[in-house]
Amino acid sequence: MKNQLVSLLAATAVFALAVLGAAPAVAAAHDKPGRTVSASVTRTSTVTKIDKKDRWVTLKLEDGSLVDVQAGPAVKNFDQIKVGDQLIAQAQDTVTIEVVPAGQAAPNVTGGSSLVTAPKGAKPMGVVVDTVVVSGKVTAIDYDARTVTLVGPEGNSRTFKVGPEAQKFGAVKQGDVVVVTLKSATSLQVVTPAR
Repeated sequence: MKNQLVSLLAATAVFALAVLGAAPAVAAAHDKPGRTVSASVTRTSTVTKIDKKDRWVTLKLEDGSLVDVQAGPAVKNFDQIKVGDQLIAQAQDTVTIEVVPAGQAAPNVTGGSSLVTAPKGAKPMGVVVDTVVVSGKVTAIDYDARTVTLVGPEGNSRTFKVGPEAQKFGAVKQGDVVVVTLKSATSLQVVTPAR
């Protein structure tokens, strides 16, 4: 089911990335620059047919098209799904970029995932949250050209152009660390619509 739901949510990811580029800035908690942007998309489809023996569900998408998905063994409480139920799929992406003073962080890459599923007897649902944190040390900065050079956790160096929308650029100093956090949450929930 996950592979076919990825196809269902593909448009969601493209939309989220487009919105992330246009979202407003949020000020950092200290005198260094910071920005957080977030976007979410929700898609709803309706269950039109169920093959309980082979665990197939036919979904009618918002545009009227039909798609068949197979619910693997990871989908708990499959027997709770009924024709007419709705599958609500939501994707939310949040990106935070923050500059922290030298000595408060080091170049690094970390990440992890968490999963929550429905309790026994409830309608099927699941939430997956993936988080990745990447940081790089500022090794060079050109305030006039608005460029900053970062060294990543593996020692790789890259120079970035910083746009005029980045506030407090003058507060960035050599030795500071740029921390980028990407959090992606995907939730799938089967609900019975109100009559």
